[in-house]
Amino acid sequence: MRHAKLILTGLLLAAASSISYAGGCLQGTFVYYGEDGGYVGHRTVGCGADDGTWGTVTTDYSFTQGCASPI
Repeated sequence: MRHAKLILTGLLLAAASSISYAGGCLQGTFVYYGEDGGYVGHRTVGCGADDGTWGTVTTDYSFTQGCASPI
């Protein structure tokens, strides 16, 4: 039983490291805000043909998982 737990732990660690090695597989939407806190643009990443940047990119942003447009 102890050997089975060690093997399972090793397999889980190998799977986790291969996922992180694959580039992080980031998929989601960055929403950018202006100085007044209002929406000024967004960018999707990892969404295939829907990837792109719309509006203005600022240093004030939030990230949400998923490829839905915020507008």
